[in-house]
Amino acid sequence: MHPASGLSKATWTEQDFDAMSWNHLCRIHAIAVTGYEGPPDGLTPEEFLEQDDVDDTAPSDLALHVDLDYIARWVESPGPGPLHSVESWVAPATLVFRCVEGISGDLRSLGMPLEMENLHRLGPVVPHDETRWHLEGDHFDLRFRAWGFTLYIRRPPLHGRRVLRMAERGGISFDAQSFA
Repeated sequence: MHPASGLSKATWTEQDFDAMSWNHLCRIHAIAVTGYEGPPDGLTPEEFLEQDDVDDTAPSDLALHVDLDYIARWVESPGPGPLHSVESWVAPATLVFRCVEGISGDLRSLGMPLEMENLHRLGPVVPHDETRWHLEGDHFDLRFRAWGFTLYIRRPPLHGRRVLRMAERGGISFDAQSFA
């Protein structure tokens, strides 16, 4: 897929969780929760009642979207003496959790950049509706239940800084499409 960065594919899911590296300081540029928008406008009363009939046993239709700079690989460059520099292969990505319920936690500062420190899977993998996730970082901590996630790497990784400039990443995006 992208041999220089070590990225073996551009779309990852919860099935790849153990092969992924989540213990970095991935910059989070935006977070959104989306869900059911209700029945369409202009329905007759009978059509409205039919459309608005919600099945309480159906999974949640909420999704949690995270726009982040995914660090594919860290690279240490030896320098003279004890000096060395750390660079990374980083790509803009969209992380989408599906069938989300019970979001709790806090955002300690909206004035500081959010940096993801780790993603933990808690509880059973099956049944899906009981899988709990813990997304923790500098200035935030979120816990929720979700059936799983998909990580879409939107552009090939770039070598250098661990935080991409807006022009390099294509701005803020929740696009759920991989580059390959």
